[in-house]
Amino acid sequence: MFLKHSKRILPFVLCLVFGGIIGRYSGTPLPLFSLLIATGAFVFLGMELAVYVLFVAFPFSFRYIIPGLLEIQTPTEPLLGMLAAVYCLKKIVGRAIGKRRAENTFPFFVPLGFYILVTFVSAVNTPELFGTLKGAARATVYMMFSFIVYAVIQNRHTLKRLFIATFPSAAVAIIWTVIVLIYHIDEWQWTSAYRSAPFTNYSVYGAFTAIFFLICLSRMLFDNSSYDRVLWMGWFACFGLGLIMCFSRGVWLSVIVAVGFMLIQLGRGVTHKKLLFIGAACLMLLVCLNLPGVYSIVVERISSTVDISYASNQARLLRWRQAVTMFLGSPILGQGYGAFAMLYEEDVALVGTYTAQFQLGAHSEYLQVMAELGSVGLGAWLWLNCAFLRYGFRALKTIDDSFYRAIVIGLMASEISLMVHFTVNNLLNGDALGVPFWGIYGLLPAVVQMAAREKEIAPQETENTV
Repeated sequence: MFLKHSKRILPFVLCLVFGGIIGRYSGTPLPLFSLLIATGAFVFLGMELAVYVLFVAFPFSFRYIIPGLLEIQTPTEPLLGMLAAVYCLKKIVGRAIGKRRAENTFPFFVPLGFYILVTFVSAVNTPELFGTLKGAARATVYMMFSFIVYAVIQNRHTLKRLFIATFPSAAVAIIWTVIVLIYHIDEWQWTSAYRSAPFTNYSVYGAFTAIFFLICLSRMLFDNSSYDRVLWMGWFACFGLGLIMCFSRGVWLSVIVAVGFMLIQLGRGVTHKKLLFIGAACLMLLVCLNLPGVYSIVVERISSTVDISYASNQARLLRWRQAVTMFLGSPILGQGYGAFAMLYEEDVALVGTYTAQFQLGAHSEYLQVMAELGSVGLGAWLWLNCAFLRYGFRALKTIDDSFYRAIVIGLMASEISLMVHFTVNNLLNGDALGVPFWGIYGLLPAVVQMAAREKEIAPQETENTV
């Protein structure tokens, strides 16, 4: 009884204690160390609750820097680190005492484990060993989140709690950003409009919004079971408005591809839904383009895609060229995880004397992986992506329940949108996309196996009733 109530009270006690330490010792490393201790205790007492808290918190995490030591996204990365540590510790202790539960192996264990291994092995060519090992450890913690989600989300109840934790938090972050963008409407098409918003730029904001938009759309198109359609229409409208406010060409392309995938899944028997959705989308697009000044800005943005003289295109091409050059210099294992930011220097003619506050990327996740991890790493990355898609497509052939089918298609569409977007941007190192991307890798097989278990139980219940 005491343990049950302590799990409810502990988070509030930890918040009070940690808040007092921040106020008293904010200029020292003590707040970070106390946060790690408190987080570790919290995760040990309630791993499932910690996962929900993580999903609530990650859109609002802030960068905490200890001068000369490290920088972390607080509270996302401390929670992620402790979750990974506790998960591994439980696995080790369970094997040591011979306690093994009957459970399915994580379906992406081999490709994901191999990809993690390559990130560390690439350190043999790195210009800075400590930086590469630190970056590889950080990336591993994010990747481990897929194992954690797969282990924690095991039935409809935990899946429902996950949605309850995730969607309101994401909606608040989107509404907050939309208000900021409206306030800075004169700078709508620039990253500077996102100051005071939870997101750093329009690419991160748009990719994050697209994930939730696509999951809502999938449920509305595919789920024929009984659920609160008014609520989900509200979520859909919220994330749809947020997506309209995005000014990223990569996001536009990725959403179009993902929606196309979803419409294909509708099949021939539901043509009216396709027509209804396409008609509504065209009407919404027409209304938006007729707003004062919007049409000319959007057309200019689209036409700039093929304009080589456009400054952002020149910067992107330079980074792609540098990534290819780095790959040719070390084609097997690459230059080391995180080496692109260490070796690349911005063109002063394009950016002036401006120096990026945080690490630079290759503007393409695939090219960055190729440059930093070589052909071995790129092969592992493509293997991992293909394994996810193959697993999802095979699952769709066996799932009849419209609820689970809607969730699986929504998760696949979200991940496809990110995979497409990653061709022109590298955004996986941040928590705003790293958490949902790797979380979906664990959530998809968890949902598929829930559907399979319920499908097996249903005939048995029917036989018992008869």
